Amino acid sequence: MGRRFFNWYFATPEGPRPWFKVIWWWEVRRIPYNLVVGLVGFISLLLFLLFITLAHELKPGEDAVEPLALMAAPFAINIAYTAGWMAELLLRIVWRERSAIVGPAFLRLGLSFSLVVVLLPAILWCIIGLVRSIGAV
Repeated sequence: MGRRFFNWYFATPEGPRPWFKVIWWWEVRRIPYNLVVGLVGFISLLLFLLFITLAHELKPGEDAVEPLALMAAPFAINIAYTAGWMAELLLRIVWRERSAIVGPAFLRLGLSFSLVVVLLPAILWCIIGLVRSIGAV
């Protein structure tokens, strides 16, 4: 099932498509995108909180995360996701003969970038913790 889903998710559409089918191709993939980025983001948030706590970085009464940033993140990733199909539609005008490969390529790049962004705080605090523990030895 996983391989079939992956093949479907990044499948290159066949032949020329009208603009509304380009948007449809993207929009049926939005929910899986949100689920993957949301799950990875939640795990990253838990790891970030663990690493920043272990580093004893927070002073009493300080928040580890800005609550508004947590609420804004889902809107930001969905705005970026929408920019994917908008960019594909614009590129079709310029690069007509290669337009079928643009959507899957943008989706791969966007998903990869989104996952790096949501993992970055946990990765950075893990590195900071390791460096501090090595320096303390």
